[in-house]
Amino acid sequence: MLNKIGYYQFDNLVKNRIPFMFINLGEDISTWYQSIFKLHIETHQILTTLDQAEKLLTEKQIPKDFAILLLCQNGKQSENFVGYLERNGYTNVYLVDGGIQQMVTDKETM
Repeated sequence: MLNKIGYYQFDNLVKNRIPFMFINLGEDISTWYQSIFKLHIETHQILTTLDQAEKLLTEKQIPKDFAILLLCQNGKQSENFVGYLERNGYTNVYLVDGGIQQMVTDKETM
């Protein structure tokens, strides 16, 4: 099951400093934020490739129920990776619907 969130929900997670593992397969978005919010993104963001993301989850021994948020350029890579994670027992996985492309659009309308 795909759990999708949009820019507004993502922004809410950041501004309320909710802990989550942020696997970013796109570009660094910490520059969108200032101060403590930027620090929150930098603390939780892992800029990586799809191949390396699998390895990082294993190495970091991320609990299967810990919140994992995926972001890529257009949402397609994230969708595929969510399926992989769910098949491997991860239960709290979300993706940003439409990826960075959609986030930019939504951010401009805020």
